[in-house]
Amino acid sequence: MDYPEEAITIGAKGKKEARILKHGGKEFIIYGYFDIGSGRMLEKYSILMKLEDKRIEHLFIIHTAGGKELVVKHEIEEEPKKRGIFDEKTHEIIYF
Repeated sequence: MDYPEEAITIGAKGKKEARILKHGGKEFIIYGYFDIGSGRMLEKYSILMKLEDKRIEHLFIIHTAGGKELVVKHEIEEEPKKRGIFDEKTHEIIYF
């Protein structure tokens, strides 16, 4: 499947990945990463939460070999980044 450019990001290893919606609500969104080269979902995801003062709290989580999940990044974005996240059900881009 071709993913819209707005949903494409470059991972830590320099590979193209698509941000894919897992769950979302008014104040939060959870999205995973799809490796475009291999055609499979990766064992990592992000959680974005809107704070009362318009900042965004970002958690980046990976699955470990031992079956646990590890938060490898936790930051408060003072100026939220514009991210396109692809919704596979509606085939639309969601901006959060």
